[in-house]
Amino acid sequence: MDYPDSYTSEVTVPFPADEAIRAVIGDSYDPASALNVEKMLAGTEDMFPALMGMVKAIFGTAGIDGKHREMIILRAAKVLNSPYEWQANAQMASNAGLTDKDIAAAASDGPVVGIDREYV
Repeated sequence: MDYPDSYTSEVTVPFPADEAIRAVIGDSYDPASALNVEKMLAGTEDMFPALMGMVKAIFGTAGIDGKHREMIILRAAKVLNSPYEWQANAQMASNAGLTDKDIAAAASDGPVVGIDREYV
């Protein structure tokens, strides 16, 4: 079992200036509490509403709890070898209540075994 943790390249996406972000998001924009991903996506300008809709669909879908959502994301990060997604979501998975054993199982090279069947 190997966690996706080795980057083969480095990508940096600069944040737009706060004024540019506010122009896209609106007066509700608070630089102190906005998530970095929200700031980055604001740089897409007219695509921002669609991208935020996608984010809300992934993270706010009714009927799927945080543990299931994070297990899906971790498994996808493993299969697609996406270290960025793994690093961010391993912590989010822990915060959602997945155990270290659950998180390690998501990094399985083969089928996921040894955890609650709900997550398999």
